Amino acid sequence: MMKTILITGASSGIGKETAILFAENGWNVAATMRNMQNADKAEALPNIEYFRMDVKDKNSIEECIQEVLERYGKIDVLVNNAGIYTTNPIELTQEETIGNVIDTNIKGVINVTKALIPHFRKRKAGTIVTVSSIAGRLTFPFQSVYHTSKWAIEGFMESLRYELKPFNINLKIIEPGVVKTNLYQSIQNLPLEKYPDDYKESFGKWYKSLTDGYTKGYNPAIDAKTIFRAVNSKSSKLRYRSDFSTKLAFFLRALLPLSTFQHMMQNMMSK
Repeated sequence: MMKTILITGASSGIGKETAILFAENGWNVAATMRNMQNADKAEALPNIEYFRMDVKDKNSIEECIQEVLERYGKIDVLVNNAGIYTTNPIELTQEETIGNVIDTNIKGVINVTKALIPHFRKRKAGTIVTVSSIAGRLTFPFQSVYHTSKWAIEGFMESLRYELKPFNINLKIIEPGVVKTNLYQSIQNLPLEKYPDDYKESFGKWYKSLTDGYTKGYNPAIDAKTIFRAVNSKSSKLRYRSDFSTKLAFFLRALLPLSTFQHMMQNMMSK
């Protein structure tokens, strides 16, 4: 019997590439997204079916899972991929933005995971993969809200591992680096000229470094391969990283004192 994977945020980027990879390898793929109009732009493969899910809406989550179970009979793997990005001085970050990040990146992951645990527990089998970020264990300037969300889900997954291990439910965390996706669309064309003088230079340099970086980012298909490897691994390994630059950044953070690492980041930002 073919295995089934449910992926949130599957309309583009890592989610889309993951859907394609698993479908090409003989899996049933339930590709979920908030806006079903994006399904028209998605890859047309026979093993992929598209379902609406808004991870900020519990009713939407439950209805979607029920639809997927009615279609396939079971779910073997959940990939929590849906997420949004923000960067700004915290002083200038709107309450609506903070709430949206928390509701999507934290509550969304928790609620989708919570909704699927009973199914996995009854079957005494299942794998939960959560796409975190390099920002889930390292910090960079002007990302305090985004870091909050990613550090939160890292802790959520690490703690959840204790309680789900007796049910043979595996947990995996994926920590991408700078991926070339539309995740950063929300920060395009920020009105830097309206920023207070105290932030114009420092944030302006960070913003230029960030935008230059993601336009040169690596292909999300690389992270899809990492997810595929994690799902099919018999190892108890929890965290997975894809590209060399991300692995190097984690190595430097482990090697250097925090003050030294942050000084290095500030120097990079000031160039």
